[in-house]
Amino acid sequence: MSQQKTGRLFVLSALFALGVAFCVRPLPLKAEEATRPAASLLYDGFSRVTTGGQTPILDLSETPWSKGLSITGLYSNTSGMWVNSENLSGLQSMEQANGYNVSNSKNSLAVERNWFQLDINYKPTDDNQFFLRWWGVYEPRYDYEEGNGLGQLYNQYTVRDAWWKHKEGPLTLFIGRQIVTWGESIAFRVGDVVNPQDFEWNFGFANLEQSRLPLYMIHPILSLPDAKIFNSNFIEGIYAPPFQPIYTNSPRDYPGIDMFAGQNLRGGSVSLVPPGVGGRFSTWFNPVVAPAFGPNPDWPQLVNFDPSTLTSDNFALPDNNLGASQGGIRLHTVAFNTEITALYWHGHQYLPMYYLTGSPTSPTPTQNLIARYPQLNDIGVTANRPLYLPGILKDLPLVVRTEGVWQDRTPFSSQDLRNNTGVQYSSTINTLVALDLDNYYAPWISHTGALTTNLEWNNYTILSPAKTMVYTFTSEGWRHNEENLLLNVSDSFYWGAVVPSLTGIYNPDGSTFLLFPNVVLTPPWTSKYSLMLQYIGILGNDKYSSYAGGGFKGKSIFLAQFQYNFTFLKGGN
Repeated sequence: MSQQKTGRLFVLSALFALGVAFCVRPLPLKAEEATRPAASLLYDGFSRVTTGGQTPILDLSETPWSKGLSITGLYSNTSGMWVNSENLSGLQSMEQANGYNVSNSKNSLAVERNWFQLDINYKPTDDNQFFLRWWGVYEPRYDYEEGNGLGQLYNQYTVRDAWWKHKEGPLTLFIGRQIVTWGESIAFRVGDVVNPQDFEWNFGFANLEQSRLPLYMIHPILSLPDAKIFNSNFIEGIYAPPFQPIYTNSPRDYPGIDMFAGQNLRGGSVSLVPPGVGGRFSTWFNPVVAPAFGPNPDWPQLVNFDPSTLTSDNFALPDNNLGASQGGIRLHTVAFNTEITALYWHGHQYLPMYYLTGSPTSPTPTQNLIARYPQLNDIGVTANRPLYLPGILKDLPLVVRTEGVWQDRTPFSSQDLRNNTGVQYSSTINTLVALDLDNYYAPWISHTGALTTNLEWNNYTILSPAKTMVYTFTSEGWRHNEENLLLNVSDSFYWGAVVPSLTGIYNPDGSTFLLFPNVVLTPPWTSKYSLMLQYIGILGNDKYSSYAGGGFKGKSIFLAQFQYNFTFLKGGN
């Protein structure tokens, strides 16, 4: 066994032993506990860990110095297997060069993710609060990615969120690394414009909440007085500076290329994407317009590409100056039983756009690619309100949700020969209309639970479409309107012990279905443990479709996720 692996096992064993020590010997002991038999104390320590919803391992509620302090957390293990996967190969030449036969991986291990989260809450006064969330993620070296040099891609040991909250009259101020969610969709990003995402290790549509990446920001919320029909009024602001450092799970770990070279202090300002070839969750389109392959009729402007000229300068993150700052405001009100918000966001694209440089003709017939993140302006509105139906349907707790965002200059790859950069722009509109049925007692389904359903229709419209607009690195053309329809149905049985959810997205292109149903099992005697069984399947007739999930086709997975929640420390009130 290598020294590196031995060291990891030692650290993990030490942490486990330390945890057991705290569990079986909670400190400090109360006076009456000091006289009890050791076996009784051992049983109590074990019970604090294995049963009870919020029973802390360390109870400091009677110590004055711990006022307002609490430490909670979770440990999660996700194990998954590919389901006859046919989309792991990437470039066949790379596969053969690494001596790895992808045909042997069709039903192999897909994920063995170990995730530890620790939350520290400290509230010294009623008007001040500090919050810190630490993430530790460890995944083993998968055979497939080890052959491609990606053995350490997913591991991270980092402070995820860290912010201070202060209240002063009508003003609430958050300062630090935060996630701010303005949109409300289950799987689509419409009004959710603030934070970038991490696509390296997961299907983003199946876990939108965990895929968000926090940003360092100043985030004030100012309550406003009621004004006639308008109540619950507030204005919310965000300023995110260019300084957004990242040191773990970044593209600097990709083999043979350091895309964030000299830019790690700004790496947290964009989304993290899998490497183009070799990652388990990398998208793979076919046919691919790969510039290294030379002239290609699907990218007609690219004639004399020279990959030997690629340097870190070809991949530039947003500038390190005030002009690259991001920020926005959101207004909130309730009028006529309708919750209404209006938002403005100035920022940059979170996914890179690739531009052609150089000349395809003499005197220097050499072309190159540069990746940039163009700036953008988003203007959006949202509106949610209850829906009251007549007759026998009057008791249905229905809510209508709507979101819409207009973006001024969205970049698209272009095949237009008159466009030497290979990029053209158009304004776009992204909209969502949803109908929710929340916690409806349906005894014909379950006598011990409540039915919840969500129906979402997402429409993405290019206002100035062109037949020359194509998805990056493919020859597939963008459509004027891209449609997705999501349906989620969930209920619970045995008073929450069994909670199944049927969730899927339908896209008419190739009759594509993105399916991610799951069932969550929680023991009736404790909320500390849960087990989620999930299937993620991408099915459809058009295996090359980009927008409809074509890049993920052939990567269906069965997952089992065990989670243990704990309260480590509870301080005084």
